[in-house]
Amino acid sequence: MNCSEYLVDFLIERGVTDIFGYAGGYIVPFMDALYKRKDEIKMHVCYNEQGCAFAAVGFARTTGKLGVYFTTSGPGAVNGLSGLADAWFDSFPVMGICGNVPTKEMKGFSGIRQNGFQEMDLVSMTRNISKYSVTANTSEGFADIVGRAYNMATLGRKGGVIIDFPLDIQQAGIADR
Repeated sequence: MNCSEYLVDFLIERGVTDIFGYAGGYIVPFMDALYKRKDEIKMHVCYNEQGCAFAAVGFARTTGKLGVYFTTSGPGAVNGLSGLADAWFDSFPVMGICGNVPTKEMKGFSGIRQNGFQEMDLVSMTRNISKYSVTANTSEGFADIVGRAYNMATLGRKGGVIIDFPLDIQQAGIADR
């Protein structure tokens, strides 16, 4: 089982029935995992990333359940931030799952603007508008990241969380369960 499949299973086990998203190259493995479970979780493809984030917020508002959205990397992930901020300010449980470049292409602390195509430091951008913002840099500890994100979104004062999900980690075998 890879990390994408694990995340989809995790969401289904917690009662997530609908997910909103916008396709892009750096989120395809996660979309493939969703497609494999299409009888258990419905994927709503939106016209743009902002729309999918707000659809997840609307879903959370009307059902009281976790609203989940996905986007691709870079500007696509940034387009979803208005919805994430809405979930934060209005205390609705929302989880954003954003694809990113493979970890080997991430700039790290090199001082350059970007290394990978449309690479974005999403954690820095979302720290002040989310309850939890994390980049999954390895498959080790991925189950803990997902569990913490879910708990942060749904327990206590609810709010938005975001998982930055690099392409190679989406495809990596889950190291812990």
